[in-house]
Amino acid sequence: MEVKGDPPLWEREEAPVRDPLPPRCDLAILGGGIAGASTALHARDEGLEVVLLEAGRLASRASGRNDGQILCGLGESFHRLAGQWGRETARRLRAFLAANREDLVGRIRAEGLDCGLRTEGGLRLASTPHEWEELRASAAMLEEDGVRVRLLEAGELRREVPLLRGFHGGLFQREEALVDPRALVRGIAALARTRGARVLEGTPVSEIEEDGTGFLLRLGPEGRSRLRATAVLHATSALAPELDRSGFLARRVFPFRGQILSTRPLPAEVLENLPFYAMSANFCYEYFRRHGERLTLGGMRWSVKGEENGTTDDAHVHPRITANLVEWMRTHLPAAAETGIERVWSGIMAGTPDGLPLVGPLPGRTGELCCLGFNGYGLGSAFRAARLALDWLCAGRSEDPAASLFLPRRLLGGAGVRNP
Repeated sequence: MEVKGDPPLWEREEAPVRDPLPPRCDLAILGGGIAGASTALHARDEGLEVVLLEAGRLASRASGRNDGQILCGLGESFHRLAGQWGRETARRLRAFLAANREDLVGRIRAEGLDCGLRTEGGLRLASTPHEWEELRASAAMLEEDGVRVRLLEAGELRREVPLLRGFHGGLFQREEALVDPRALVRGIAALARTRGARVLEGTPVSEIEEDGTGFLLRLGPEGRSRLRATAVLHATSALAPELDRSGFLARRVFPFRGQILSTRPLPAEVLENLPFYAMSANFCYEYFRRHGERLTLGGMRWSVKGEENGTTDDAHVHPRITANLVEWMRTHLPAAAETGIERVWSGIMAGTPDGLPLVGPLPGRTGELCCLGFNGYGLGSAFRAARLALDWLCAGRSEDPAASLFLPRRLLGGAGVRNP
C-alpha cells in the first residue's frame, strides 16, 4: 500500500511567476522543467518571442524531483552501449552528453546561476564481478577514444571513499557534476525572463487548435484565456501525450516512477569521507550523492512488481522500495544509514522504447515539436537537446552529429530502432 511522500529536499516556497500573457508569440513551450526552461532561453538567444506555460510550478515534477546528477553517460555502460548501438553511435551519444555538460556548466558559470554546482566528477560502482568487468571494458574503450577516465580497484576505491562497502571497483569520470536541480531549472527560467521570455506558472493548456497562422492555445481549466503561437513545443515529459492530438506521443512515451530518500544531517566525521561525486551502482539503478550535510539515495524500483511503470502519481511512495533503499544503504553506506532517514519522495520519468529522447518535429505535424522522453537522464542531456529542437524549428535541420538519433520519426516503424 502506497503512502504519502514528502516534499523533495530542495523544494522551497516562492511566489508564483506569472508574466503578462501576450496575444501572440513565435513559440509556445508547454512544460517548465529542464527541457522547457532551456528551450525558452535558447529561443530568446535566437530572438524569438516565446511564452513558457507551466500547469503547476517550475521544476515541480521530474526536473525538480531527481537528485541533481549531470552525467556523461546513460545507465548502460559504454561497453554495453557500443554492443547495442555500434561503436560509432555510442561515440556520438557520449560526445553529445559531454557537450551538454560543457554547455550547461559553462552557462551556469557565465551567468552566475546559484544552483549548488559541484564539478568534482562522478563514480560508477560495480555491485557484482560482472559489472566490474563491464566497467573495465568501458574504460578501455573510452581511453581508446581519448576520454580520460580512472579505474579504481576495490582497495583503491576504499581509500578514495572510505565510507563505501561491498563494491568490486569503480570507474571515475572527471566530467560529471552535481547541482540543486530545482534551483538550476528556476535559474534558467529566470535567465530566460531577463532576456524577454514570458513565463506563466499555474497556467495549464486545456486545448490546442490549428488555425490559418499557426496554433490557438486555450489556457486554464475552462480555456478562457487564449494564446496564438506560430509553433508549439511539447516539453511536459510523461504528461505530453495528453496534449498531443496526433496520438504519436501516447504510443511512444510511457511513464515510470523513481524514488529517493535523504538522510538527516550527517556527522562531521562522516562528511569528511563523503566526496561531492555523482555516484551510482547497478547500472545506475541505484544512485546517490552528498547534498550539503545530507546524503540522498534513489533507485530500487526494480525490486517491486511492475517496476513502478505506468503511473504519473508523484505524491506517493512505495513502502517496500523505501525499506529496500534503507537496506541498501545499511549494506553499502552503513555510516550514513546510522544517521536515519529524514524524508522520502518520488518523481515521474518519461521513457521511450529505445531509451533515447524525442527531440524535433512531431511526425506529420507542421510547426509542432517535442523535447522530452529523457528516460531519467534529463539533466545530462536536455540543455543541449533544447538547442537541437530550436535548430529544427529555425533551420529545418541540425548540424549536431547526434541529432538524427533523437528525431521522433525514427519510431514510426515500430517499437524503436535499435541502431538509428
